[in-house]
Amino acid sequence: MSTVDLGFDLGTTVTKVSAVADDGRRLLDHSLATAWRETGEGRVDRSPASVVEAVEVLLGRVAADLPPGTTVRSVGFTSMAEAGVLVDAAGREQSPVIAWYDPRGSAQAAALPADLRHAFPARTGLPVSHVASLFKLLHLRDEGLDLRGLQWLSVPEFVVLRLGGRRVAELSLLGRTGLLDVHTDRPWLPALEHLGVGPDLLPEVVAAGTPAGTVRDDHPVIALRGAVLTIAGHDHAVAAAATGCGAPGSALDSFGTAEAWLASASHVPEPAVVRDLALRGISVYPHTVRGPPASSAAHAPGWCSSGCSRSSAPSTTRPARPSTPPPSPSPRRHRRRHRHRVRDGGPRGRHPPRVRGAHPGPRVARRHRRRHRPGPRARRHPARGRRPGRPPRGRRRLDPDAVGARRPPGPRAGRRGLRRRPARHVGRRPVRRLGGPARRHRRPRPPTPAEWFTDHLAPVSQQPTQEATA
Repeated sequence: MSTVDLGFDLGTTVTKVSAVADDGRRLLDHSLATAWRETGEGRVDRSPASVVEAVEVLLGRVAADLPPGTTVRSVGFTSMAEAGVLVDAAGREQSPVIAWYDPRGSAQAAALPADLRHAFPARTGLPVSHVASLFKLLHLRDEGLDLRGLQWLSVPEFVVLRLGGRRVAELSLLGRTGLLDVHTDRPWLPALEHLGVGPDLLPEVVAAGTPAGTVRDDHPVIALRGAVLTIAGHDHAVAAAATGCGAPGSALDSFGTAEAWLASASHVPEPAVVRDLALRGISVYPHTVRGPPASSAAHAPGWCSSGCSRSSAPSTTRPARPSTPPPSPSPRRHRRRHRHRVRDGGPRGRHPPRVRGAHPGPRVARRHRRRHRPGPRARRHPARGRRPGRPPRGRRRLDPDAVGARRPPGPRAGRRGLRRRPARHVGRRPVRRLGGPARRHRRPRPPTPAEWFTDHLAPVSQQPTQEATA
């Protein structure tokens, strides 16, 4: 009898599952589109039951494709952050699953008191925006939902509860809610007080990979009964750990519905530094690998900044064209025989040929008539210096040694170059036209993710800040 491990990714666009053998081989994959519903004004949510239903459908497909006699040893869940559901003491859901990019909570973020607005980035490691789960909860409270006696569960934590596990709050997912103090790994009490609730809003805080119970014995998929359930953590952080980028000093560019740059650090910086990073769009929150925290600069597709917060829905529209076009780059210098320079996009001195060609003069007119007159076209041969139909003119080849010419030191022109140069140039230093080492490409290579964070994070910690260290 063989055993497999299942891994779920409850993503923004697709919900997917993979079955992995004991030796690490991936056996099969299944996926379903994430069924969001749009209710107008940018609001996007789904029912918690639809999340569990999608997971059950994928579990049935996996069980049907596995060889007979195969049992599932464990099931791990990773997920998008910030999205979750409120449940009561009996486990019944009391709120929809609101998408992380849903604009609900923007008014509450704008109305945040000044003291909380100043302390929020320093203690939670997140910028003040509607993306954090705290502001979604404030919106639900202002809409009339009584938060007392309820608990907040992220999407994978709610699925684990429905499959038979216990209530837990995984650390990396909790770090994206705005309810966690990243310096103590405990709930941030000022945020809970602003919500009007106590620490019981959050269940037991656990690290990624901690067993959270087993699948119930009456589950319809027999091979799944008794399998260990666990929360793997935030999807981007899980990708960093899976690719070996969990060690301090490593970085990862994680692509999904949103793109995130993640860098692992050996410790959490001072609160003043964390606040500066959050204001720059770089979030600081616990990693799925216990020990180092993770810092991320994430942005949705369509943004051009290299470090901006994941604060809007994936954009499908092109950015507006600027009203004032950027200045044209200066063209390259023309051939040396024109003896002029071009600056600021315009000529200086004599006009170059491309500018002069736009204003035809006598020479241009004669050249045009000569090229377009009827009959065979006369053209000089590129190597012999003659016109077609005429006999080649004799040329005297000069041997510098025979005529006593002084050979300059250094490299000399080739045979063709000596033949074509006049006699008065034989004793001079030849012009080096061809050959020699190739010029190196001066275009700088783009920095690696690790270099980018080294260059941008180091100066931040050295900048003076008015905030006192907590």
